[in-house]
Amino acid sequence: MYDYIVVGSGITGLATAYHIKLMSPDSSVIVIDKEDSVGAGDTSKSAAAFRAAFTNKVNLMLAKGSITFYERVQNEGFSLGMLRVGYLFAVDATSDSIVRQGVRAAESLGVDVDELQPEILSKTLLMRTEVSGSEESKIVGAGDIVRGYLFKYAGVLDAEKLVDYYYSKLRSMGVEFQLGVPVKEFVVSPAKPLGIEGEPFPWEEARVSGVRLEDGRVLEAKRKIIAAMGVWANDLLNPIGIDTYSRPKKRQIFVVKADTQELRSMLYAEGLNSEKVMPFTVLPKGAYIRPNPTESTFWIGMADELGRPFARDENPTAEERYYTYGILPVLSLYFPQLGLKYPEASWAGHYDISFDGLPVIYEPYSSGLVVVAGTSGSGIMKGDSIGRVAAALALDMDEVELGDGTSFKVSLLGLEGRGAERELLIL
Repeated sequence: MYDYIVVGSGITGLATAYHIKLMSPDSSVIVIDKEDSVGAGDTSKSAAAFRAAFTNKVNLMLAKGSITFYERVQNEGFSLGMLRVGYLFAVDATSDSIVRQGVRAAESLGVDVDELQPEILSKTLLMRTEVSGSEESKIVGAGDIVRGYLFKYAGVLDAEKLVDYYYSKLRSMGVEFQLGVPVKEFVVSPAKPLGIEGEPFPWEEARVSGVRLEDGRVLEAKRKIIAAMGVWANDLLNPIGIDTYSRPKKRQIFVVKADTQELRSMLYAEGLNSEKVMPFTVLPKGAYIRPNPTESTFWIGMADELGRPFARDENPTAEERYYTYGILPVLSLYFPQLGLKYPEASWAGHYDISFDGLPVIYEPYSSGLVVVAGTSGSGIMKGDSIGRVAAALALDMDEVELGDGTSFKVSLLGLEGRGAERELLIL
């Protein structure tokens, strides 16, 4: 019997458990995960980047709150591998109008953005900005780079170190962990049992009272259970009539080594940030390059929407064909030096995509179960804020303070009172 049971030890589950324990130190908390180690699911496969660069006010609040907290953790001596290298959107004439709308909206919310001319990108990143005369440009439908938008309050971090931070803190706070044993089902019980076989009946008030593990044990929760299982949540929640309002979609990352002088000059670019590292760079058509200077590599990816099914793969793997025919034609157009390189490593995971791109945090039917889902590819950068909001809901609070001191209404991520606005800066 525990006060709170957290199912899932990814970034949102760990952050939720951490803030529950901070807000309610006397409560007993256990974190359960089917993997043998914490953060071993999609958290470990993240591109691990962050940006206070959104047009939706709620998204921006969540990102700012988390980033501020992470920077404070690092400044206090626990390295999270944070590098504020910025986010660069390099746009052609077609993509400029859409991104410009996002930039203007972000600026109105106080987001700091620099507009860079193509010659700056050519000089600092060795980017080929004039491509419209080539046959490749016509085939992929991408044109000359007309400008770049550099978001300053953005960068990259180390997901493993972030997981280690929460895990070490939770262990020191007395939080228990049950790893390597999957949850078989959530247990639904009558709030006031009558001792009649077949309960709960439709007319009885019911609640999610615990979890049954695959080894047969049942763990019960006195107060609340938090389901923070990412793309695995619907497998266990749908059978008891609960939805996460999110669906899984595969995402892939390919690693290219900066093993030539030209590639090293590109990776360790000077003049765009104090770290002397290239920004997280987004190209027309959505291909992106994430710098990983500690290993002298580039992480390369691209989101494919139409045609990519909403489906979960238990052991997702990167597709060679996807890189060769999906990413490389765009990548090599603007960075021919990368077009000559082949990935030395790759991996795949999932985005847990909500219906509007905002996280989903709600308690259905006053059931005693808090659903935490729909991080939509922003789990790392919003993880601490999501954990605070989920912890507040589990503790029956209406508002919570985010990492930057901002007060946040819990209902903004629920199903009613939701802070849904169109998000223009989407990867």
